[in-house]
Amino acid sequence: MSNVPDADAFLQFLVNLVNNGSQIESIGVTLQMGGMLVSGSIVSGAEYFDSFAASFTGSLDKVDDATRKAVHASLTELGDVFRVPQPADPLPNYIHLADALFFTADGTPIAGQPTLWRGRTSAVDGFVLGRLQEEAAG
Repeated sequence: MSNVPDADAFLQFLVNLVNNGSQIESIGVTLQMGGMLVSGSIVSGAEYFDSFAASFTGSLDKVDDATRKAVHASLTELGDVFRVPQPADPLPNYIHLADALFFTADGTPIAGQPTLWRGRTSAVDGFVLGRLQEEAAG
């Protein structure tokens, strides 16, 4: 039997602060995950699903408007659980980032545009407050 916790309760507390939609709308963090760094802003589950729905349905150019609206409604509905006060127990199992960028363990950027990202809090090995910035080219 291992004494390693499933997830960092302090990180989960920070996620809950944002999920509860208090005055804190986002928190910049860099997560260490299995030899990779994920850097972005913790956002609420509601904001994540709203943004995901807008982005995803915006890319559905081959479907009719009614289908697009139905898909959008289904995706935003996934965020409804976060539109009510979040309990202290159980702590959140998922962390949602906006403007996420990915880096190798030594800080080398992995090419890609800033994106929405969702991950399990139990998969985070460690974190630091603040976002890792890509080096300005040139």
